[in-house]
Amino acid sequence: MRQWLWLLKIVHQGGDDSTSTVDVYEMDDTIVTATRNEEKVNDVPANVTVITAKDLEKKDVYNLRDALAQEAGIYVTPSAEVTGGISMRGFGTKDVLVILDGQQLNDPFNGEVDWNSIPASEVQRIEVVRGAASSLYGGHAVAGVINIITKRPANGEIHGTVNVTGGSNNTWKRGISITGGDSNKLSFRLSYDKSTTDGWRGYYKTAKGSATGTAIAQNNLPQYANGNYVIGGRGEKAFENENTKFALRYDFDDTKSLTYNYMHIFYKYDYHNPFSYLRDNNGNEIFSGTVQTQNGDFVKVKPGNYLGYVGFKKQDIHRLSYDDTGNKFKAGIGYSNAYENGYSSATGSATSVDWTGAGGRSRHPAKNYNFDLQKTWELARHNLLAGVAWSKDEMTYYNDNLSNWTDWGTQIGDPAEKSGGSIFSTALFVQDEYKLAEKWKMYSGLRYDKFDKKDGYSYVGNVRKDYPSESFNSWSPKLAFTYAPDKRSMMFINYGKSFNPPPIYKLYRRAGDDMSTYQANPELKPETSTTYELGVKQKIDDKNSYGVTFFHIDTKDKIASSATGKYGKAYYNMNEGMTKGMELSYNHKFDDNWKSYINYTFESGDLTNSKGVTTRNYDLPKHMVAMGLDYTKDRFNAVLDARYVGARQGEDAATGEYGSEDAFFLTNLYLNYKVNDDCKVQLGVKNLFNRKFFANEAAGERMYTLGVQYSF
Repeated sequence: MRQWLWLLKIVHQGGDDSTSTVDVYEMDDTIVTATRNEEKVNDVPANVTVITAKDLEKKDVYNLRDALAQEAGIYVTPSAEVTGGISMRGFGTKDVLVILDGQQLNDPFNGEVDWNSIPASEVQRIEVVRGAASSLYGGHAVAGVINIITKRPANGEIHGTVNVTGGSNNTWKRGISITGGDSNKLSFRLSYDKSTTDGWRGYYKTAKGSATGTAIAQNNLPQYANGNYVIGGRGEKAFENENTKFALRYDFDDTKSLTYNYMHIFYKYDYHNPFSYLRDNNGNEIFSGTVQTQNGDFVKVKPGNYLGYVGFKKQDIHRLSYDDTGNKFKAGIGYSNAYENGYSSATGSATSVDWTGAGGRSRHPAKNYNFDLQKTWELARHNLLAGVAWSKDEMTYYNDNLSNWTDWGTQIGDPAEKSGGSIFSTALFVQDEYKLAEKWKMYSGLRYDKFDKKDGYSYVGNVRKDYPSESFNSWSPKLAFTYAPDKRSMMFINYGKSFNPPPIYKLYRRAGDDMSTYQANPELKPETSTTYELGVKQKIDDKNSYGVTFFHIDTKDKIASSATGKYGKAYYNMNEGMTKGMELSYNHKFDDNWKSYINYTFESGDLTNSKGVTTRNYDLPKHMVAMGLDYTKDRFNAVLDARYVGARQGEDAATGEYGSEDAFFLTNLYLNYKVNDDCKVQLGVKNLFNRKFFANEAAGERMYTLGVQYSF
């Protein structure tokens, strides 16, 4: 209560203007995601951020995870992840709804997001809304929503940009975009982007020592706190990403438009240059054999220990959107087809680290079909929004045998395992923004989702099992109040319920007939969460603004694996969780050239298992701080940013070794110079002070980049 009174006192000290309270973005920004209507950032009852194309251009953003790393309440792992790798308010990507031009990006297979898929150069803005949003968006919107809006086609003569960036680890980004159209109606945008990198050594392998053995040499091997020895690693993790995007827009008049967006995504990752710490008596690197360590233990290795994965993804995304701003009506229909998605690995019979023999492949192509429409009415003191949404997710999982584990075209026979199924969702939602008084507003919303789980089946060998159809529904209410004592300030308090549907593979995947292997569980229900928030936003004066939000989230029916349930080893709704925290941000403008920001996030949480035992959730970074300084003078711009992230492990856990989740402090520097109206040059230095640490895997060391952008 004292905190609330203190915040209330601060708010009443405000003046007359309205400004942003998150990061360094101006409050002139509007946001659509928070209420599905266009509103000023400072007017919505949530902690929100708008990241613009201009903000992205100032930094060397390799993928969109980089763009989110400095945001309050968001943790981005600095390791070389392909999917996921972020958390918001302690929840992973599957509990954050990610949207691209109205199309959901969360994979139907597991709910994760491939951040490498979207080139930053094609992004117009990213809207980040923290807090429960299932009342408007349905599943996944537990911790919040990240809405990625790409650049729209422009009318007029054809023009475009070309950009090339090169850097450490043989990293390259190349892109070209062109746009244009007639002066009144039809316009287009076409772009192609390709990025590649050799990556860095992040994944290490360990082995236990044995009391007996026959050694070919004596070795002094690195040793971890648990006694295991480090034997080497898979080498650098290389990425290749290609993205082709096409957009076509037709303007019927000043208020009505029809837009078609298409995106083709391809990426590949693999490991190369495996390395070993083991040496023979001549000092040669060895990947097979037994050595005796400095402690007298015997360590045996084989080539398969050093081989990694080869991963592929190919996906097409289509979206057709109609927007009538005059009548406040929107409709959209979308289709996403990830027709290649998975990874392959070698079998244990590999005889060398150059092995191109037998292996296995796990793949899970998935499709999403969706349709939604909404209408807004302005009725006296009410701003009423109503809409409907329909979607279908379908997924097939395969476990294949390959004659060459690096070549996906060498499949042998039928899949050893196969499973699949579909989830149909039909939803109705409504929201009322009611002006209670001059300074008070109430937001009330409700969404009803009906889910039908259908067509579930699994094969192991030639044995097929079919699963009965199941249905469940979810009601997602939300209630929020805002109080604006003046045009500079706003306070909000809200309550919301949200849910996350079970991923299809946890419903239907079956790994074998033995009950010790994973079995399907078609009875899985959604995880449900209840969120409470209290926040303040204020512009103190023309140079200073701040925002603070307190949150508390209770989650029930958390899905976890168990070997003792109804179906044997399977996934069950069995656990509970609690997360609480605070997000504080402060912006300061020194003068017309200098501006800065700092934000702080506190997070803490508990996990309660099916036996009622509660333990602290050490996966959450208890403290996070992000800060930045921006200087602009004539044609020159410099950005210096830094972030601190606390440890994500138990207090007594070892640090500074593979598998640990170390606390870290990273600093990045970006220098931008506009040579003329058509040409820009950028120099970037990531991890400026070359900090070395582990975020499970080893984080990347200092990296330099140099880029050029030319407009025509």
